[in-house]
Amino acid sequence: MATHHDLRRFPHGETCAQCPAQRWYIENGRKFCQNGHQVEGFVQFDVDEADNFGEKRKINRKQKDVREKELKHFSGNNAKELYLECLQLILRKQIAWLVNKKDVHPELESVCRDIWDLRIRDFPGLTKALSPGEKGKGGSASQNSGSDGEMVMFSSQTVSQPSSPGLSPTKGKSLKSWSSDEWALPAPIDTLAIIYLGCVLRQEPIRIGDLYRWARSNQIPFLEMAHQVPKEWRERLPPWAQRLLLCRYIRWGGSELHRATISLMTGYQENRGMSFPSLPAPAQTLLYLKDLALPPLVYQNVQKTCGLLGIDFSFPPKIKDPSSARHTLFEIPEVQLVAAVVASTKLMYPLDSVERFPRDAEDPLSLKMDWTVWEAEFEEPPKKLGRVEFEHLEPDDIWTLSKEELNEFMNWFQQTRVDITNPTDQTEVDRLFPLQRVKPLSVSHDKPDEEIEATMKRVQNAMISVSPRPDPPSKDAKINRLGSPYSVYRYTHELTGHAKRFFEVAAHVAGLTVKDLVSAVFRFDMLMKQWEVEEVRRINREKTQVAREVAG
Repeated sequence: MATHHDLRRFPHGETCAQCPAQRWYIENGRKFCQNGHQVEGFVQFDVDEADNFGEKRKINRKQKDVREKELKHFSGNNAKELYLECLQLILRKQIAWLVNKKDVHPELESVCRDIWDLRIRDFPGLTKALSPGEKGKGGSASQNSGSDGEMVMFSSQTVSQPSSPGLSPTKGKSLKSWSSDEWALPAPIDTLAIIYLGCVLRQEPIRIGDLYRWARSNQIPFLEMAHQVPKEWRERLPPWAQRLLLCRYIRWGGSELHRATISLMTGYQENRGMSFPSLPAPAQTLLYLKDLALPPLVYQNVQKTCGLLGIDFSFPPKIKDPSSARHTLFEIPEVQLVAAVVASTKLMYPLDSVERFPRDAEDPLSLKMDWTVWEAEFEEPPKKLGRVEFEHLEPDDIWTLSKEELNEFMNWFQQTRVDITNPTDQTEVDRLFPLQRVKPLSVSHDKPDEEIEATMKRVQNAMISVSPRPDPPSKDAKINRLGSPYSVYRYTHELTGHAKRFFEVAAHVAGLTVKDLVSAVFRFDMLMKQWEVEEVRRINREKTQVAREVAG
């Protein structure tokens, strides 16, 4: 019996195969029960090998190579640089679309390049562009987007062949400095605003409403912005950048592009000391008359009225509200123009039911607009469900959706609620039944020029001729003339009848909300009222001066 060994107990219910011993010990690498019987099937290590001279052999295990875990998404300045690179690529694609589809001059690209450079020049941590001597060393943009974060940005200092493949500040917020530590990143919609400013500098007759409408209808690359950049770039973007580039389901309420434009214009003014030239007002006024099917006399009234008010459609404007500490949409020259068009229309072709008579055949009231015929030409299209409606859908509302709406709802859910780019979030069902890429949005094109011209002819052919009526001899009898009375609308709920529909169509063409358009037209009406009061005072002063000279 080996009592001098350290005895251990067999597992519960087991004993030695040759005796009822319940304890065991180890000697020379073999297992024995407490009575000395060897337990078969147990070897601790090899012994008595010739090479080891009976010594215990040491086993060395090979250590596995420690691999550094590479982060999938960029962070910090690297992520911001890649985000700016994506916006830069999308900006170039948008300009290419304008050049190829809308016959815009190719020089617009160089103009927008300089504007973009002025916008991102003070970004802290932005790598400088390659010098001509370093050309060819940087490689592609995807290569430069490595751990060091180096990449060549789209700027006016880049080489001739640079390496390369918008949300706007809310209303009422103060403008952030472009050179501060908290540098404000441009939003995806800012690419459209930069293009508009480039068109202003180039004097291209492109309106904010045009860019807004092309973006909403998926003509210019914007709604599918997330798929306009290479997949390798998109996978490196952090979640916040991927959400910004997902523009398919952004909320389109109106005036979004105008707010981005006024933010950029004031930013260039305060950070770069820039002023912008006047709009090509004659060409843009004709475009508004064409889109709204208005008579040509409105063009003359717009020019005359804006000349009297001193509006030259430049930025910064000469007329600014001193009571407002922040910039308003009315400071945008194009908003002043569309407000002048609407105000002139409701002056010369009133939208109410009051009867007015011309003095002679030259009076604008000699032709009366048939607003019933006009409104029939601009019927309101059926409203489509968007992101806001999808977010507020109840379970019972799903059954009321049409086939197209249900497909779009599932696409919206996949893009906004399911992360198919992260393999760790996929379940077994996702791997067995992978989701397909969301089908691209169908492109809705603008109306052809022939259809627009046909609408103008039908509206103008329906205008009613009104016979002149001279002033009555009696002062008690009153005949309503041009601008008497003149309807002024300050709030949207005051719009009724034909006026409501006209403001809605004009706001749609301009890319504004009805509320913002009503506010801009009201501001224009107040400027006209102020000019009228000052003109009456001036005439009275002249009369008083003449009377004094005669009396003296």
